[in-house]
Order: sequence, then C-alpha cells, then structure tokens
Amino acid sequence: MKKPTLNFGEFRQFDKVFITAENGIDVENITSVAFDGEILYIAQPDALIEYNNGKIKKINARVSKLFSKNGALYAAIGNSLAEIKKGKLKKIAEFDAPVIDISVALDNSFWLITETDLYLLQNDEFVKTVDLPEATVCLAALDNKSKYGETVYIGSAVEGLMSMKGKRRHWAELLPDTTGALSKKINCIALDGVGHLWVGSDEGLNIYDGKNYWFNGNDFYSVPDGSFNDMFFAADGKKYFATNTGIITLVEGKISYYSYGVWLMHPKVTKITVSDKGTIAAVTPRGISLITSKDMTLEEKAAHFDELAVKYFTRNEGYQVTRALRKYGDMDSGWLPNSDNDGLFTGVYCASQCFRYKVTGDKKAKENAKKAVEAMIKLTEITGKPGFTARATRYSYEEEFGTGNREEWHICEDNPDCEWLGETSSDEMTGHYFAYGIYYDLVADKKEKEKIAKVVKTITDHILENNFHLCDVDGVPTTWANWEPELLNNDDRWFYERGTNSLEILSFLKTTYHVTGEEKYNEVYEMLIKKHHYAMNCMQYKYEDGHVAHIDDQLDFINIYPLIMYTDDAAQKEIFKMGLTHHWGYERTERSPFFNIVYGALTSNSCDIENAAKSLAEMNLDLVRWPVYNSHRKDLVWDTEQEERGIPAQLKYPVEYSARVLVHYDGNQFVCDSGAEEFVDINTKDVNCTLTLPSTNANGMRAQMPYIFLLPYWMGRYHGLLGD
Repeated sequence: MKKPTLNFGEFRQFDKVFITAENGIDVENITSVAFDGEILYIAQPDALIEYNNGKIKKINARVSKLFSKNGALYAAIGNSLAEIKKGKLKKIAEFDAPVIDISVALDNSFWLITETDLYLLQNDEFVKTVDLPEATVCLAALDNKSKYGETVYIGSAVEGLMSMKGKRRHWAELLPDTTGALSKKINCIALDGVGHLWVGSDEGLNIYDGKNYWFNGNDFYSVPDGSFNDMFFAADGKKYFATNTGIITLVEGKISYYSYGVWLMHPKVTKITVSDKGTIAAVTPRGISLITSKDMTLEEKAAHFDELAVKYFTRNEGYQVTRALRKYGDMDSGWLPNSDNDGLFTGVYCASQCFRYKVTGDKKAKENAKKAVEAMIKLTEITGKPGFTARATRYSYEEEFGTGNREEWHICEDNPDCEWLGETSSDEMTGHYFAYGIYYDLVADKKEKEKIAKVVKTITDHILENNFHLCDVDGVPTTWANWEPELLNNDDRWFYERGTNSLEILSFLKTTYHVTGEEKYNEVYEMLIKKHHYAMNCMQYKYEDGHVAHIDDQLDFINIYPLIMYTDDAAQKEIFKMGLTHHWGYERTERSPFFNIVYGALTSNSCDIENAAKSLAEMNLDLVRWPVYNSHRKDLVWDTEQEERGIPAQLKYPVEYSARVLVHYDGNQFVCDSGAEEFVDINTKDVNCTLTLPSTNANGMRAQMPYIFLLPYWMGRYHGLLGD
C-alpha cells in the first residue's frame, strides 16, 4: 500500500541572539528600545546605543525613552522630543517637563504626554490640552474627530485607567470597583485597529470597548495572570506583550509563548519592540533578547543540523556525543566528553546519514555514515575479547583521560595513550545492530558488507556463547546486557526489562541473519519464540509507567524497526506490530517525530505525520539545553498519576518543542520547568513550579545531539512519509 506523503512546505523558524553587558550595554539601566528598520536603538542613561547586526555604536545623547510610531522613530531627551533618522537626532519640540509617551491616533492625530500635561499637535505646534494625574505612564489616543469629542486614554501607576471627556476637559476614572478594569496600577495601554483599548496592569491583561464592555484576562483561554509591563502592536495587527513571565504573542489568532531559558535570559520582560520584518527585541534584567525569524523548509533545517553534527558533535574517530559548554549557551566554548553510550548515539546518527544518502545521493552523507560505522567497529575490535564491545574510547590528549571508574576503564595493550570503557550495556548493542543493518542495506559496497557481517557475527556469537549475555574482560557478565530466558522470564528482578530485552535479542538475531545469511541465527530466534515465548513478551513490551521512565522508549523504537523490517513471517510481524501499536499509542501524546515516523514506516496506519513534522519545525536551531519555565501558563493540563509513585506531578500533554526541556528520545518530555527554581516568586500570583525530575535539569551548559532531528527527518524522507 502506498503511503501518503506530507509536503510540509515552508514554516516560520525562530532563532535568537542575546545582547548583554559583554556587548557594551548597561543591562541594568535600559529604559527603552525601538527599531529603525532592522537597526535596534537602546536607550540607557549615559548614551543612546545603536545595535546593527552585532555591531555596537554609541551616540552621545541622553535619551530617556524611544517611540516607534507609524514608521518613524522618536526620542525623549529630557524635556524635548526628537526624531531619529539614520542615527541622527533632530529636535522637534521643547516642553515644560520630561516627555513620557506619544500616540499617533487612528486618524493620524499626534498626541503626547509629559509628566504633567497632555498635548495635541496642531499646525506643527504642540498645544497643551489638559493636565495629568499623578504618575501617568502611558497614553493611547483613538482619534481627534471633533473638538471636545476626542477619545484619549491614559494610564497611571497610582490612579489607574482614565479617559478624557467633556468641554471642560477632565479625566473620567475607570476604576476596578466600578468597571471591568483589573487594577489601578496601569503599566501600558494600546488601541487596536478596531478601536478596542488593550490594558496591561500588574494584575493582567484586559480589553475595553470604550463604553461598558470588558474582556478580561480570565476570558482568554491561556493568558497568564500577573504583570503585563509593555505591549507593541504591529501595523498588520500582530500583538506582542512583555510580562513578568516572558513574551506572549497574538498572531493569526494564536497565543504563543517565548519564555525564560530558550528565548530569554530572565523571565521578566520590561520593554518590548518589534521591527517591520518581525524581529522582536525584549529587555530583561540580564540583557536583551533579539528574536529573529525566517521562512525555512524541513530540508533546509536538516542541512543546518547536518553541518552542526560535523562541526560540534563529532569526537576523535567519529563518535557522536553531547557537547559540554564552558560558557552559558555558547557552542564555540564547548568540548566533547565521552559518554557511556558513544556506540548507541553514533549508531543512530549513522542511520540518519544512511537514509540521507539513499534519499539524496549526497557524498558527504556517505562519508559521515562511513566514518561513524568504522568508529563503531573499532569499539568491538579495541577490547581484545572477540565480540565484546566497548562503550567508548579516550585518548591522552583529552582532558578526562585517566579519570573515572578505573575498574571499567582499560588501557589498550598496544597503545598506552588510549583507553576504553567496559561494563557495556544492552543500550550500546541496540545502536550497533541498528546502524549495521541500515548501513549494510543502504550504503555498503561488497567489501564493506563482508566487514559488517563479520563484526555482527562476532558480537552475536559472543552473546550466544555467554548464555545470552555480554561478558566483560574480567569474565563477569555486564549489568544490563542480559537476554537470558531463565532470568527474563523467571526472575522478578528483571520484570521491567522483560519486554524490552526480549525485543532486543530478537532484533539482534534477525539483523545477524539478514547480514550473514547463516541459518543458525534464525534457529536461535525461533527457539526463543517457541520455547521461551519471546514473541509473546513483545505483544505488549511497553510497561505503562505513568510516563516517568523513558530510557527504554527510544531503545524499543530503535529495535522494533529492524525486527519488523527483517521478519518475513507475516504472523510474527502481526505480533510485533501489536507491541508497536500499543507502545506508540501510549507515547502518542508526546508528538515525537521519531516515534511517529517509525510507526508510520512499519505499518499502514495513521502515524500523526503532521504532528511529527510540526515537532521537527518547532525544534530550536541551537540545540542548547536551556532551562525552561512554563508553569505560569493557563493552557497546561497536569497529570497527577506520578504522585502515586512518590514523584511530583508533571504535564499530561507536553508543551510545544520550542518550549520543552531539550532531551533525547530517552528523556522526559513531560517536564514543565527545569532549572528555573530561582524565579518561582517573580509573579504577583502564586506560580506552580514543578520540581525537576532526575536527568531533566537544564542549565544552558550542554547541547544535545542533532540526531533528534536528523534521524526522524531522513527516515521519514526515505519511507516517503515526508516530501520536503
């Protein structure tokens, strides 16, 4: 049956740059930001800063506030108003008090407030209209349709929201006790193109129709409570809000969040502005986040990650590992330590490049796959014990050489400058067999096929000769590499591994038979099914655990792929698909691109391919494991099943990938906050900040491997599920 192909097309890809004190700005004293084209201007007490594509220029002007209105840029300089053009300031008018805000109404009438008075521009002169109440901080003018018939609003940090009225002009108070206003502490106001007034206060956001109808924060399905500090309305109607819990955007009717960690250096955003091209500049106590966007396809994004994999994540012989950073969020400051699973992660990366090569014919993909598979083969050759595979290798020029558990690190007999790590797990072997089979099928020439068949045969023979175990150089079976029927079926201590490890050994045996053609491996496979009910163990191999333990989820989807691909018996395939369908159904809520695409590749059922593509599109470009802060959001649904196991509640439905803790497919996608504990009290309301589960802490000092995008994307392309 031919599967439908999703052509996802172009999507909006977001990225960011942090502007900090290292760039020469006074982060603690920024009063305002505004764009002139794509050039960002930053107002601080001692100077006006021009930021242009990473370059800083200081302008000698004491600007207290910047205003971007109708394509023009203005600056308040003490009691004066000036216009900024190409970095030059031209004084427009002088007043009796400091300029606080300006507003260009829908009818293009120009209004201005100082600390004491409201002004209207008439015949090129600012005419004083009425004085202002205490602590007026913002202005929004709808029109100047007739004398004494204007619609003008101001917000005071003390007196609240007010509207001008009457021949004897005065301010009508719109107080919380008598209207739908949320608070008397107004931070920002703006009028949309329809004439609705949007009001940001310390208690949230609400909208006023100018008469008696209010749409308040509780009416929004997911706008958080707490302080709204600034807002920016673009000419096309898009809306951007600066809050104590990050940035909120309202674009095409959809509310989106840009929160601490991934997008911001601190949750509290004090000022916000947006360029004509949609670049967002957000001021926080730790600096400015410049959030950019561009149209991109999934294939273009894959090219980006393919480059990153080679540049930042490939160590010594060709192993793929996570990148440790010496400086917060800085990829160039990083280095590559070995992991306990160099073989596993190199294997899944190798598979991605095999799929890529088969789809595109790109010689670089073939080179990447070849380098990876040769590095993996070395892990088996280096131990000196036939078939026993090392976890990792390390050299004397690497900074951690000679450290670690010295019972498990072994110096190579023929090279004292190299050591290898034993105590190898079943996880490692999963990556090896997965990559060897796919490389054999899609990339290898005749000589390479013989080499792969030899190493696979050697490993499998080792497992069989040691009663379905990996046996270390000390003669002792390793802790986790157990596929022995007596233990898996009859020892309760192996209950949780029963399904996964049964799946593994069947997959290993089918892969070995596939690449060697030797019937003895098929015979052992059949024996495990008929005598030890390993196929039945796989009918529902996933143990439902409240979405707490995830390490075996990735392994299971890796192992089920070659098992079903290489199994010819239709009845056996149906049994394995039972287990796969149950597992995928249980994990479906994750919107995992890898899980969805494996399910779609191996069955003719719907695999939520659009959700897979959406998740790939949402992944951030830098792969840094940023801290995240989401618990202020009202759109979250909490799952308390974990509390029955003594673990804090987590999300029932994960947030979008761009707001998640970035983890591999063996990590917890349901974590709400991670590494954000210091900001629990930033809001005026109580914030539910979930505790971080083990292995999900994030601090911006590590980058995850690109295979999380590359493997599902290129597998989806190879199987015709994705078309771009």
